[in-house]
Amino acid sequence: MTVLGSAILTLLLAGYLAQQYLPMPTPKVIGIDLGTTYCSVGVFLPGKGQVKVIPDENGHNSIPSIVSFTENDVYVGYDALELADANPQNTVYDAKRFIGKIFTTKELLNESSRYPFKILNNKGTAEFSVVTNETIRVTPEYISSRLLLKLKRMSEEFLGMPVSKAVISVPAEFDERQRNYTIRAARLAGLNILRVINEPTAAALAYGLHKADVSNVLVVDLGGGTLDVSLLSKQGGMFLTRAMAGNNKLGGQDFNQRYWKKDIYTRQK
Repeated sequence: MTVLGSAILTLLLAGYLAQQYLPMPTPKVIGIDLGTTYCSVGVFLPGKGQVKVIPDENGHNSIPSIVSFTENDVYVGYDALELADANPQNTVYDAKRFIGKIFTTKELLNESSRYPFKILNNKGTAEFSVVTNETIRVTPEYISSRLLLKLKRMSEEFLGMPVSKAVISVPAEFDERQRNYTIRAARLAGLNILRVINEPTAAALAYGLHKADVSNVLVVDLGGGTLDVSLLSKQGGMFLTRAMAGNNKLGGQDFNQRYWKKDIYTRQK
């Protein structure tokens, strides 16, 4: 065996042993799904080729997109959910439906009737009125930032290191303003967003369709707050959105509300 051949064999053996016995590099970028009703965070594990969804302190792989305000503190996720019945006027949810969006006065009044907390009109944008030691107004991006901060801290606890970079998914129908306000919420939480990716594209990538022998993909995304249907075309391993349609008032939460209204109507009859 030549000296060159021995050197190559040694390098290959060293690489194999490193994979087997040395710790894998720690991920430094997290992926976030900031959903209307639930949100989650994950990391890609180098070497294993797997994505790990990071649980909260109680082992839940996702947390409710709920923030509750009291005189003493601000609660997020399941802690906020536990306060929702006793503190409905100060427990805010569905902030994703309002972030970066411009409403007419009539539209915002219609939206307000759906929620127990108070929604105010600030030149066409929504703000939430809550009571702590005093009455304060908070924005949808602030509510989202509290959720993102919770996900950030979950990631740091799991990885054992500070986290400052993330990729985040948003509905394909989000316009530039809504995307920018989502990025603003991340900055409030101390996160630098490296890329904003459409949720249908994220779904296609998660199912490995970027590696499959397909040209066009129809993604139906029925979430807690929206229904989105997108037609994607694959080009060079990436997906381009060719067409999309959606309804941000046709999600699981809307089904629950309509069922609840029908049940009350039936009982009254």
